Amino acid sequence: MGTLPPVVHSTARAIAPREFLDALHATCNPRFPYDRGRSHKPIALAISGGVDSMALAYLSTKIRTTDHWFKVADHPVSNPVAFVVNHDLRKGMVEEVDQVIKALRGLKIFAYVAKIDWAQVLGKGVDPNTVPNIETLARQQRYRKLGTFARNCKTMSLLTAHHEDDQYETILMRLLSGHGYRGLRGMRPATDIPECYDMHGIYQSGFIDDQRSKHPVWNIYPNRAERTKILRALRDDFHFDLATFAEKAEPMMWRTDLKDAFSADQDYDEWIARSNKPAPPLPTMDFEDGGVMVYRPLLHFSKDRLIATCLENNVPWFEDHTNKDPTLTMRNAVRQMWKNHRLPEALQKPAILRLAERCRKRVAFEEAEADRLLQSALVPHFEPSTGTLVVQLPKFRLPRVSRLSSKSPEGRQKRLNHHRYIAALLLRKLISMVTPERELNQAGQLDHLASMLFPSLAQDGVEPPPPKPYVICGVHFVPMMGPNSQPFRWLLTRAPYASNVPRPRTGFWAPSIRGRWGKKPHQWKTTGWSGFKLYDGRYWIRLLSRLPGNLHVMPFEAEHQKPFKEALDEQSKNDLAAMLKRYAPGKIRYTLPGIYSRVDVTGIIQRDEYWPDVEELDKYGALRKRNADGQWEIREEAVENEESKDAEKKSSDTVEQELLHSSASKRARLLQAKAWEDDITERRTDNPPQLLALPTLGIYIPGLEDWLRWEIRYRKLDPDMLLTVKRRKFMPKRRKVRSRIRMSYRHMLLSGLIKPRYSRPVRRREVLKSKSK
Repeated sequence: MGTLPPVVHSTARAIAPREFLDALHATCNPRFPYDRGRSHKPIALAISGGVDSMALAYLSTKIRTTDHWFKVADHPVSNPVAFVVNHDLRKGMVEEVDQVIKALRGLKIFAYVAKIDWAQVLGKGVDPNTVPNIETLARQQRYRKLGTFARNCKTMSLLTAHHEDDQYETILMRLLSGHGYRGLRGMRPATDIPECYDMHGIYQSGFIDDQRSKHPVWNIYPNRAERTKILRALRDDFHFDLATFAEKAEPMMWRTDLKDAFSADQDYDEWIARSNKPAPPLPTMDFEDGGVMVYRPLLHFSKDRLIATCLENNVPWFEDHTNKDPTLTMRNAVRQMWKNHRLPEALQKPAILRLAERCRKRVAFEEAEADRLLQSALVPHFEPSTGTLVVQLPKFRLPRVSRLSSKSPEGRQKRLNHHRYIAALLLRKLISMVTPERELNQAGQLDHLASMLFPSLAQDGVEPPPPKPYVICGVHFVPMMGPNSQPFRWLLTRAPYASNVPRPRTGFWAPSIRGRWGKKPHQWKTTGWSGFKLYDGRYWIRLLSRLPGNLHVMPFEAEHQKPFKEALDEQSKNDLAAMLKRYAPGKIRYTLPGIYSRVDVTGIIQRDEYWPDVEELDKYGALRKRNADGQWEIREEAVENEESKDAEKKSSDTVEQELLHSSASKRARLLQAKAWEDDITERRTDNPPQLLALPTLGIYIPGLEDWLRWEIRYRKLDPDMLLTVKRRKFMPKRRKVRSRIRMSYRHMLLSGLIKPRYSRPVRRREVLKSKSK
């Protein structure tokens, strides 16, 4: 590593702090506009030591001195925090990182260092330099380290130093790879971290836990002045709304038919076979949001300007010699090509950047058109607990006369292709609500599905495919037939699991046996909530358990339905049957997540049986011994003795007392019990696991609530998509409606807010009584 020689373009000028703030303001849009936080929060910087990252570090130190209340995303900026990742791919990396840390300290920036453990990533004895895709793997591990540090420091904004030359090289590489106009947009100025898709609190998650914390990052609660203003406005609106309501409600007091005033919504789930007993409601489920965002504020600044910024302000930087090797990576080859050779004008940087801008505008126009089409679609039902979505798609109506000419088949074909592409974008948005996959198919790959769901967009002279069940992106499209044998609506569910594909599984470790040793099961204590883990790409799940043995979240299988039902009480059996029949009919139920245990815990939950079983533990110790590596192996002489004689069994109480009070062998028995527990778990991997609960339905075996708790959330969805869901409102019966209107009317009369419009006729007896007084 050495300092880069001061070679810079003569016309390049340094970046002023105000220019940098303008770029930040254009890049870091507010994520939560309703956030009312005014406390300064740090911003994270990804620093490598190059000229671009060091210029970013210097400009970040000038934010607060230039504008004390300048906001990045949702919060005013305090001092920046730098993260340096040691890739450990060549010699001298430790000394280089130390020099970068020293340079950051000169800028008064506190820095953290993280080293990538390649033995943990690739395995012991594997040289990372021999791996063919080491550049991609290093990038993935770098972003995972950066996301972890940002989450631990409670900073949700991570700035990187990608500049205009990097953008140019990225677009050139994608152009060489054959990308379409969507890929030629280049790097986005603001994005999340897809490399951390399974890390809670980093990738599109963590907002709910942040709001539950004592000092949340996002403050959505109004302050005292805002609360006073809101209460005053509500008080004024309350008086006004009451009088208006009285004028409309009083004439209806004497009506016997409220059909015109209150009409029930059309039932959205006529396709579900209803049971005689209504199914209980599903447990409520929250949607995740938040996470760490990556911002690239230097995309509109060339590298020459970054070099000029460092030279003018005496900021040291360091050059990585591997970036000059054109045989190492494709980016190095592209950089060597455009810097040392004169490319055609169409491939030079100004033309390529203009191409990227046109591609971005085209994509934005198409996305806006797809959003408008989404507003005309009807989504009457979306249930995250079962992963089902019902949608009534809009109809395309093309003009009969072409805009170009009344006889223009080329123009009509062009419009058909455009509308089919917009319909595919709409389907892609709907698929994203249900799919378990990370990467969705491109809109061009959904052409067949668009022709099936939108028959009016079929090619001229080509018969559209008949409506039938269709699976794509892990989503099962099922037509719900209406009149004329045409699909009235479409049901979208998670596709059933194929027999040749491994089932998704998320494991949770059991509490240590050290905390359970020598205690009755009812005396066991939990070690606290586990971390959230992603299951099937859709659900974030965490457990609070004090059960022995590891727990797994796996799909609800048909073979587990009967034993699970037999373990339930009568009320839970009826609820399970009604909920499966209403919310998860057919094969939908076999995509629901279930919590399983590899060992039978019924005796512990219901009868408080001791764990581990002491007699079985003694038998295990008699048959096994520890070898030189500390592992338990079968003892041959013990097997012969076991076959020759039948040892006399002791009572469990006597053996338990010996087990508890034998101090000489306490540690040995503890290690023996740990080995027994691990071995019994491994030996029962071939046996069917025990289903303990269906968390999304809220059904579990009796007594489990004292041993296991769970929290489950759905992954983040587009807020605009959630706004399209038109849930069925609860409509009270006619008698309850009349009663509520009368009670409100009497309350307004007694409080003097209104005067009765219809006076009651005065009886003669009341008149005589008033005269006598």
